This record gives sequence, C-alpha cells and structure tokens, in this order.
Amino acid sequence: MAERRGYGDEVWWLARDGKVEALQRAAELLSAHEGDLDYEAHRARAFALAVEGRADDALAELNEGWTDDWPFPAAYAADVARVRFLAGDCEAALTALDLSARSSDRVDGELPELVRLCVARRPDLWTRGLRIALAGGAPGQRARAAAAVVKSRFGR
Repeated sequence: MAERRGYGDEVWWLARDGKVEALQRAAELLSAHEGDLDYEAHRARAFALAVEGRADDALAELNEGWTDDWPFPAAYAADVARVRFLAGDCEAALTALDLSARSSDRVDGELPELVRLCVARRPDLWTRGLRIALAGGAPGQRARAAAAVVKSRFGR
C-alpha cells in the first residue's frame, strides 16, 4: 500500500471541534498538491459541509474524491460515518460504521470513539452501538470498544 500523506486525523479533529474555516483552509492546502492528496482535500471540504449541516453536499464531495486506488471501502465507509455524525445523524453514522467494522480485520482507532460519541449523543442507540463495537477488529479492540459504549450509555 502506498504511503498516505495529508492531515488525516487532524482534519477529523478540526471537524469535531466545528472549525469550518480551518477545514476549508486545509482543503485549499491539500488541493495545491497535485494528485496524491486529492481525496484528502475532498474529505476536508466534506467535513466542513457536514459541520454546516449540509450532509448531502458533504457526501457528494466525499464521493467526488473517491478513486479505485484510495480510499479502501472500509476507510470510505468510516468517512461516510464521520460525515453523518458531524451532520447530526447518528443512526446513519452507525450504519456506515457497521459496514466499515465488518469489512476490516483491524479497526481504525478513531472508529470506536465515533461509536462512543454516537451513543453519548443518542443513548437509545446503545445496543446497536454495542453490536458494532463487537463486530470488527482484534479481540482486545472489541472489548475496549464495547466497554466504552456501555460507559457512554450510562454516563460514566
């Protein structure tokens, strides 16, 4: 697999903090690099749109950057989940997370956190979140993710 460069998790952290202007600037900087960071630029723009509550536009932006080479389907599904979460749709975010978790042997470290955030925002979705936490990754990852979901559900 080719080495990926860009802002990666930093773009997600900016999005979680609602930093639309910083996301737009990151997209500009990433767009300045021809080719290899194209998806990352689309991803930053998609997150900015999602923070603004424009989920459909955000998903279209994310899709525009997807190529046969990158991202892999599990990573794309994870980004769809992030967009859905940022736009306030935890149910759809969990659907995308379920797809991502089931299609990967190892789970991105941020995904269990996203499941936890969805359950914290929507405690009524905790059993679904628990199933997703137990669906993918190594046994230790599953146990930690499940514990985080349960703690989030009961406010601990």
